[in-house]
Amino acid sequence: MSKKDRSATPPPRAMDVLSWQRPALERVQRAVTSGRLPHALLLHGPAGVGKVHFAAAIAAALLCSARGAELQACGQCAECQLTRAGSHPDLHWLQKPEDRKTISVDQVRDLGATLAMTSMRQGYRIGIIAPAHIMTGSAQNALLKTLEEPPARTLLLLVTDRPSGLLATLRSRCQRAEIPVPSTDLALSWLGGEPSVDLAEEARRRLLVFSGRAPLKALALSAHFESLEQQMCGILDALVTGGTEVTWAAEEMMGEGLPTRLDWLEKWLEATVRVRLLDDAETRLTVPGSPSLQRSAAEVNISAVFRLVDRIREAKRLLDGSAAAQLLVEALLLDFTADFAPGGTD
Repeated sequence: MSKKDRSATPPPRAMDVLSWQRPALERVQRAVTSGRLPHALLLHGPAGVGKVHFAAAIAAALLCSARGAELQACGQCAECQLTRAGSHPDLHWLQKPEDRKTISVDQVRDLGATLAMTSMRQGYRIGIIAPAHIMTGSAQNALLKTLEEPPARTLLLLVTDRPSGLLATLRSRCQRAEIPVPSTDLALSWLGGEPSVDLAEEARRRLLVFSGRAPLKALALSAHFESLEQQMCGILDALVTGGTEVTWAAEEMMGEGLPTRLDWLEKWLEATVRVRLLDDAETRLTVPGSPSLQRSAAEVNISAVFRLVDRIREAKRLLDGSAAAQLLVEALLLDFTADFAPGGTD
């Protein structure tokens, strides 16, 4: 298998876990200390909480030849230097090729054969599959065979935000480690310490709401978040005030960023409900927009908002099947206008 087949994108070379991942690290640490580290760990949690980062840090720590009592890579030894360079011969990443949507049975068989070989560095042999739920059924069955008779000192790390996408028999052979969403304060603190995030605290709070409090997702969106807010608030305000037609608004939302714009609209609608139910200053910050848009959000029927959220989720599912995007968005915005514009439906 070529290097391109193994990993379509360069894997992370993390040496340390992120602050909110310490409880998960401690659970793995206890398994290592007691000599009960399983042959397979299922690392699961919402998208954007750093599961792949965690897998990379755990792999680096296990391969490190100079770590102490804690499960943490020293970052200086020869093993760590190889890991940091992305060239450790006993660390193998399995991701989908660039031109495919799944991880194939041949890829999994090749990984199993590689892990069965003698360690090149006389230590652990580690395979990381990310995301694991995109393995085909045949690939998952092939992985089961590896787990039924695992070679000594091997570890498979299966990373997923959809554990239900894995066979029950495969999940049963893995020890689970959940990577949770951090608290708002912890996520805000981490984002504030990232040099690339140039946002005021109020904008960071809205960004975290939009990203479901997933810090790495928030980080990836931070550079364009304010322009996204400005564009979407402008579209919604124009619809509410009658300043534009639905066809134009839909055209403005089209293009490569459509899924992100639909995500933003879904989170904005959910925030309008929270404001109605939890009328406090911090919650109101999560619903940006002009005074007219704010008034509409304060007066709209909550049941109508729930219906709109359902329509957005359905639209996103249909878009995955290459449905006519323009027509879907137009229908969605027609419903929004009917509910939010003055004199809209109840």
